[in-house]
Amino acid sequence: MDKNRPNPLGVLRVLSPPGVFPQGAQKLDTDLPLYIDETLIEVRKLHLDSASFHQLKEEFSNDPKKIAQRILEITHDRGKMENPVTGSGGMLIGKIVQKGGKSPHPFKIGEEVATLVSLTLTPLYIEEVRSVDMSRGEIDIKGYAILFASGCVAPLPEDIPESVALAIFDVCG
Repeated sequence: MDKNRPNPLGVLRVLSPPGVFPQGAQKLDTDLPLYIDETLIEVRKLHLDSASFHQLKEEFSNDPKKIAQRILEITHDRGKMENPVTGSGGMLIGKIVQKGGKSPHPFKIGEEVATLVSLTLTPLYIEEVRSVDMSRGEIDIKGYAILFASGCVAPLPEDIPESVALAIFDVCG
């Protein structure tokens, strides 16, 4: 694929089935380099939506190691965090590490952000799950996500606790 062409809605990252938008895709392409209008985020935390996290806790008897393994399996199989049972995802926080030359996002490299689009349409590669917060549905990871030009993102506020910001963004997003 010609990565020098725009991919504002992310349809060029859909691997299967052909002809659908990223949210309806079974598998997304997480390979680099970026398309010219995409933004790369070094992800450090996922905030899973309540339905998805509850389902994972129930299926794996509140075992954080088994939940972490299942999250790795889902993202490696699908290229995104979309719980196949609930059809839901969540959101993420991380820092901007690279921008395509025509990325519309105004953030600077190194700036901390929270996505306001679902993980069900966000290309996501997880190298490692570091911890699972069983009370909040927050997953500390090492990985990256690709934000399309059409994706909403907000700066992570410095004046309120991160968990509060995540909860606010998750509801208002």
